[in-house]
Formats: sequence, structure tokens, C-alpha cells
Amino acid sequence: MRIAIITQGVSNVFESVIESGHEVVGIVECSRTREPNSFLKAIGGAFTDVYYSFTSKPLNLKTFSKKLKIPYYYLRKGDNEAFQKWMKHLQPDIIVVYSMSHLLKENIFTIPKLGTINLHYSHLPEYRGPSPLFWEYYDYILNPGVTLHYINKGEDTGDIIFQERILISSGEKLEEVVQKLSLIGIKFLLKTMATIESGDVPRVKQSATTPTVRARKIKPDEYNELIKWDDWGVERVFHFLNGTPKYHHTLLKKPNLYKLGFTIKILNKEKCNTSRYKVGKLYKENSKHFFVCKNGKIYVDVTFSPASFLARIYPYIC
Repeated sequence: MRIAIITQGVSNVFESVIESGHEVVGIVECSRTREPNSFLKAIGGAFTDVYYSFTSKPLNLKTFSKKLKIPYYYLRKGDNEAFQKWMKHLQPDIIVVYSMSHLLKENIFTIPKLGTINLHYSHLPEYRGPSPLFWEYYDYILNPGVTLHYINKGEDTGDIIFQERILISSGEKLEEVVQKLSLIGIKFLLKTMATIESGDVPRVKQSATTPTVRARKIKPDEYNELIKWDDWGVERVFHFLNGTPKYHHTLLKKPNLYKLGFTIKILNKEKCNTSRYKVGKLYKENSKHFFVCKNGKIYVDVTFSPASFLARIYPYIC
């Protein structure tokens, strides 16, 4: 079967499609919501080329496609006619989508004869949108899900192929949850790719409505305001912080450029009397940093990392 894949980076999901035994005829890298400028992009490209020359391990999709000699396309929002022509030329039987910054247009997702499918990290119709895990952590959901579904004109509203919930612990880190969900998602993808040509995959229509908020992307300066320091206990704040590491640096009361290089690592929590502190503030006592909640402290490690600085100003490096 001929497969085209649309994604935003090298991941275990992407690699599972490459290694599935099917013919991958195209790799599409979807642009980020905010594009890096050309100078930073050039720095990132040079870095990944050097890394690849020493390790033979591709860090980005473009290098990966060169290594495997698979056609590559960098998809920007609004890049419609040229992309349609490119995709039609590939003649894929199916398009697999995993992580996009914008919706795929109908003239694209209708090209493959077997349809276009998307892997989404929620139990649809819950948390439709680009950032389901962020809002599942925000709402303190301890049974998140993963759904493989067909793409239609709506946002995560297409017919469901497979879905499953998992149970997680309070405070479980994002990377651990993503690993669990991705393994289930890979299982769904491999099963679907193996049977879709025979028509043996399920197809269940979704409810038109969703019981949850839209899982929108937030702006970094919203992050601290979203945390209900005065209402949430230390357990819930700890859980939310562990699920949203991308935004931790915004909690530092420093100039933007300065704090971009700092990393906050969540260590542990302690229930205790915090009446003498200001809730939501970062303190340092006895060489230990901690955030104050209404009923306890969350201990963190605050360090400067050049790698974090480069990763934040140019996301393709990491």
C-alpha cells in the first residue's frame, strides 16, 4: 500500500509508519504555528546536518527523507494548490496524519482512494483541537484516551476507527503519558494499515457535539493566569505542571529573552502550612526553589540550559 505521512517531527509514531512494511511515498512536514526566521532556520539546519554526519541519526524529517530517498514537502498554511499537485502526483492509497498546526483541506484529504486518517490524543469527541493533552491535564483527567479517526471537513469530527482510554496517576509526567498513548496509537495504525484495503476496519460516526472545551493552543503569557493558585490544591497544581513542561519558563519573573534559556524541572511536592508565603510565587530558601500552593510546596530545579534556549528559539533543533 502506498502511504503519505503528514507530521511535525521525527517520533516513534512516524518511525512505525516508515517501518510498517508499506511503501511510504511521501513525507510532509507541517509548519509550526509560528515559523522561525530564516537565520534561525539556517542555524538549525546546520546543527542537524553536523549531528547526522557524526551519528547517522536524522534529527528532522527533511534529513530523514534524504536518507531514505522519499519525496519531502514542507507544508505552510495556505500552501494549497502546489501541495495538491504534489500530493496527486504521489498517488497515495492513504494519508496518515500525526500532529498538524492547521486543518487539512478537503481537496487534499480526498485524494487517497482509502481516505485520510489522523491519530489524536483524546477519547473523541472529547477535547477536539490541537492541544488535547494540555487541557486534559488542566481539567485533571486521569483517564485520557487516544483515537484513530478519518479526517473530514470538521476539526477532529471524522468517523472513528479505533479508540481506547488509559489510566494515569496523579502527577504522572507528560512524556510518560505520551509514551503510553503513542504505543496504543501505533497499534491502531498498524492494524488499520494492514486491513483497510479489505474494508475490514470499523467506522463509527461521532457525536456532533463535544462534552469538553475546545483544546486550543494557548499563548505563553496565558499560562500562569490559567493556574488557579488560590483554588487548586498542591496535588492538582503538581499534576498540571508535570503535564505542561513547554510553558514552565514563563513562570519566571524575568525578561523574555533571559528566561528562554532557563529550565524548570519539577521535583516533588509537600503538603504543609504555607500561610506565611504568597500563593503562586517562586521562592528560594536553603538553596531550594519551590512554588507555593494554598496547602503545600512544589520543589523545582531551576537551571540555565543553552540547549533549552536553542530549542525554544528554533523548535526543529530538538
